[in-house]
Amino acid sequence: MIKHLTIITRQLLTYQYVLRQLVSQQIVLRYRRTILGYLWTLVNPLMMMSIMAVVFSTLFKADLVSFAIFLFAGMIPWNFFNSMVAQSSTSFIQNEGLIKKIYIPKIVFPFSTAVALIIDSMLSFVALFIIILAIGGPLSWAVLFLPISFLLLFIFSLGVGLTVSILTVFFRDLQYVVGIALQGLFFLTPVLYKPESLGGRVAWIIQINPIVPFIDLFRTPLYLGHLPSVQTISSACLFAFFSLGIGLLIFIKQEKSIVFRL
Repeated sequence: MIKHLTIITRQLLTYQYVLRQLVSQQIVLRYRRTILGYLWTLVNPLMMMSIMAVVFSTLFKADLVSFAIFLFAGMIPWNFFNSMVAQSSTSFIQNEGLIKKIYIPKIVFPFSTAVALIIDSMLSFVALFIIILAIGGPLSWAVLFLPISFLLLFIFSLGVGLTVSILTVFFRDLQYVVGIALQGLFFLTPVLYKPESLGGRVAWIIQINPIVPFIDLFRTPLYLGHLPSVQTISSACLFAFFSLGIGLLIFIKQEKSIVFRL
């Protein structure tokens, strides 16, 4: 495993120019020929979250400001994970022509998707963080933990993305199943509500939901104003490295088969 990790790292460094081009392409082409351009990265999530904050704070009869901070802190990690899994599912399929024409290490494609999305996510976070402070969110030293939150979230999402990207090459219907599964998972993840609010027969889902610790890694510093618990950090680390390990194992085993199944 260590040998394969060394090879993958060397490939990413050797083809870093290609990686930068793919990242740039994903970011630039998404907003090309639009009036606001890259500002849509900030405007789009801000508008969507603001609407959701107003609607759901009314439904839950919660204070708008408090609920907005609660929602924003939960949506930051969820949006990145959701986009990462959804876009990774087609990362090889969309680059089929390039993969068949010239040799490029296959890891470059899902990795470039992850890098482009984490850049988007961090820029959106800056805008949301300013809004959170403006509406009275707590400002404490706990926010200095957020770079670690982003790192663990990136590792976890990359692992899931690698797994999905490989499986979709072999099972093309999976790209549509992923979209449906993510919609269902959103409502089974405490983004709109507190974990203790989901009771009854489905309460156990919260306990086994691997996204929950990553939501807490962001929500605790931003909404509660203190560091996540040791249990939360430990769970996030466990899920992150387990996810990446599984993703890399599947990728290493099936890497040579990708071009023949495209």
